Amino acid sequence: MAEDNMKESLMDAAFVKKQEEEKEKIKEENKAKVGDVISFKKDGKNVDGVVTSAKLENSVVVDMTIMDNFNELNMDYEKTVIGHGKYTIKERGSNHVDTTEDNQP
Repeated sequence: MAEDNMKESLMDAAFVKKQEEEKEKIKEENKAKVGDVISFKKDGKNVDGVVTSAKLENSVVVDMTIMDNFNELNMDYEKTVIGHGKYTIKERGSNHVDTTEDNQP
């Protein structure tokens, strides 16, 4: 009987964990793509950058040199990696390709 309760508790815990993981996933339409301008915090500073690579599963690579004050901020690097959910999209890039069936010739 105790073994059955333990199995049930483990299954419940696994189910709850899976639900939490699903909530944490960022929807594809909310992920930045190459060419998007995003805002985020880096070393306590508000920073903008343009996405240069979106091939990573959980993050994007961002070039911060688009900021007029980049040199004044004394950043260690020109590019950084930012996790999905840690940035906001300020502007969508113009080089997005719509892959929906409606736009196929």
